[in-house]
Amino acid sequence: MGLCVGGAQAHSGKHDGTDTESTKTSKTSKVIRTQAAPKLDGHLEPEVWQQVNPARDFYRYDPLNGMPSSQKTEVYMLYDDEAIYIGAMLYDSAPDSILTQLGQRDSGENNADLFGVYLDTYNDKQNAFAFLVSAAGVQTDIKHSQGREDWNWDAVWESSVRTHEQGWTVEMRIPYGAIRFPEAEVQTWGVNYMRVIRRNREKSYWSHVDNSVSGLINQAGRVIGIEGVKSPVRLQFMPYISGYVNHYASPDSERKAKDFTHSVNGGMDVKYGINDAFTLDVTLIPDFGQTRSDDQVLNLGPFEVKYNENRQFFTEGTELFNKAGLFYSRRIGSRPVGHGRVQDQLQEGEEITRNPGETQLLNAAKVSGRTRRGLGIGLFNAITGNTHATVQDSLGNTRQVLTNPFTNYNVFVLDQTLPRNSYVTFTNTNVTRASGFYDANVTGLSMRFADKRNMYALTTGGNLSQLYGKDGNDGVSLGHQYSLNLSKISGNLRYGINHNVESDTYDINDLGFLSNNNEISTSASVSYNFYQPVWKFLSWNNSISVAHSRLYDPGKFIALDMSASSSVRFRNFNSLWGGVTVRPGERYDYFEARTFPQVFVQPPAFNTNIGYSTDYRKRFAYDATANYWASRRYDQNSWSLNFSPRFRVNDKFSIINGNSYSIDKRNIGYASKYEDTQQQTHILFGDRTRTTLSTTITSAYIFNERSGLTLNMRHYWSRAAYKEFFELTKQGLLQPTTSEQEVYTSRINDINYNTFTLDLVYSWRFAPGSELRVVWKNFVEDQAHKVEKRYFDNLSNTFAVPQHNNFSVKLLYFIDYVSLRNVLSA
Repeated sequence: MGLCVGGAQAHSGKHDGTDTESTKTSKTSKVIRTQAAPKLDGHLEPEVWQQVNPARDFYRYDPLNGMPSSQKTEVYMLYDDEAIYIGAMLYDSAPDSILTQLGQRDSGENNADLFGVYLDTYNDKQNAFAFLVSAAGVQTDIKHSQGREDWNWDAVWESSVRTHEQGWTVEMRIPYGAIRFPEAEVQTWGVNYMRVIRRNREKSYWSHVDNSVSGLINQAGRVIGIEGVKSPVRLQFMPYISGYVNHYASPDSERKAKDFTHSVNGGMDVKYGINDAFTLDVTLIPDFGQTRSDDQVLNLGPFEVKYNENRQFFTEGTELFNKAGLFYSRRIGSRPVGHGRVQDQLQEGEEITRNPGETQLLNAAKVSGRTRRGLGIGLFNAITGNTHATVQDSLGNTRQVLTNPFTNYNVFVLDQTLPRNSYVTFTNTNVTRASGFYDANVTGLSMRFADKRNMYALTTGGNLSQLYGKDGNDGVSLGHQYSLNLSKISGNLRYGINHNVESDTYDINDLGFLSNNNEISTSASVSYNFYQPVWKFLSWNNSISVAHSRLYDPGKFIALDMSASSSVRFRNFNSLWGGVTVRPGERYDYFEARTFPQVFVQPPAFNTNIGYSTDYRKRFAYDATANYWASRRYDQNSWSLNFSPRFRVNDKFSIINGNSYSIDKRNIGYASKYEDTQQQTHILFGDRTRTTLSTTITSAYIFNERSGLTLNMRHYWSRAAYKEFFELTKQGLLQPTTSEQEVYTSRINDINYNTFTLDLVYSWRFAPGSELRVVWKNFVEDQAHKVEKRYFDNLSNTFAVPQHNNFSVKLLYFIDYVSLRNVLSA
């Protein structure tokens, strides 16, 4: 890479935490077109790579930010009509100490040295494509978008590494079909190179990244000299075929022959580059049967649990759609909207024989991209089919009850990048249902403006929700939300204030996720961070904050909380952190009683936590945390412990064991409610002891950089044992139940909940973009009223219930139109 550092200043290594992107001169590189494409074999052929001078002079990001890198690095960059080529010579004075732990693709920073390139192809200092490869040859690709990282984005590119007596080398081929860039004769791209020397925990960049300045891509250098390149025809097909065998052990011996089911599926994903900037992604007859199992929990609270999205089509390339926080893709294909209302539609003598808990996704498509003027456009659409429950009368006659109609989900986004890491974003989500079911629409606008020095930022925005015909209302239910945040975002001293308002009718949960609405919250925070070593610490972060909240309607006080935290990283790379949160006054909870505006007055409380993490470079390492919470009025207290040891047997085999235990004494919360003969509602609360134990095992045996075996196993056990019951008064306090209420409290059962999941996956990426996956999934769920106190008795009872086993094989093949055309025309 021809390094034309015209005006580029050398760094002294001094750093006072006041530099910003506008006060330092960016490095500039000039590249040339190569006539001979390099052979990717880990050898940097002089006649190819030494056509240009290499990029040198890397500076540390961590630790000792701003100091020159401890090892010499040279990076070359070439291009031709088909691809960008990166060659890196990573010198090392101790080549036998280069770490080479294997890992799954996109597994991030394993215990291995690493090299990466960041390409800001539109030079907007906000968006970039990152391509990383470890000294073991493991690839990782990430899409950076305005401060967020999309690790689920996958590109098809090639790389080769080789270790030798001088260090190690990297060669990359990044085809133009894997990235997007403007349609212009002369290109100017932002670029940065990264190197990780794992044994020293040293991370360095070619263009210095000041860790006291907000942002990564905005601190990159630039590359000039790319001319006459055009985006190829970006048409890619990913057909798949899969086969499944399912077994559900029925307790009915007469049905054992029906316990086994099988299926064969086929479909295809298609990617098409509409032009140089925009790509259409379509999934036809999708198959998500190999998606990782959810970490289900026992939920005793008033709000829905939010689970991660694991379906690849909904995680890859969705950064535009997720930006405003209005898109929760798990709504698509989730529980039918009428699932819980089937019971109310039963006629005399009927019973429910089948009530599906999911809707069927028919297809989904998304179009996204960004113009050379920085306008990002995203359009997402998905369609689900009709879902019916089956009910049967006493004579055996059956009928269908529609629980979810044919539904169209749509998301539309316009995102305009502005100078100085700023933006304006418009988002609209829409859910349209057939058959007289209600529809939903949400429209939002969000903005961020930073000053020239990237020192201060103002972030603001608002959303309007609209529900058409919900709950038998023929009109439109409107709700709104808006927020304002003003912060100092760079430097050692940082501070900010945030104000957020959500009306009582604000509802985005048809395609978004919101735990609760009807709240006005205001918070302020101050932090002081040491980015350079101080005393025995490599870094030291400290913060204090205060938060105030109240209802939107009526405007009643909810709570005031104050907190402080501190975290340090020692010179041996072990870390220690801790914090304290105090609620000096009462908290007025308007949601726990499940009957608004009935309040539950919670007393003042105190919470503290501490955690410790050891250096992951060691063969054995661990993370440990402890938390304690207490409140005096009801003599409540809880504590939890988490211990997660990890052991690296060798560069191929590693295992992580996660263990968490918590006990919540006098966990007081909603239990039931009833109406008396005068039609007065009585709300019953229970005093329960809740104990939760969770154990996980995450293990991997990686054969090479293309294939490996992974195991994810989890056992979750939570039990709630009631000791006594109370009635919640109108004033929000608790009073003992009467003897007449025992008929209702006797119906409230203890809970002993278990779930066990096991995902064993073999994957083989036998060609770029093509993969064979063999998966075995085991699932057990059991909820009983008898609380078990002994772990092994509980485990034995859990595995005695019917289990669901699923074995599947899926073959996905990547076909690139350009490559196929070249082969056929040869």
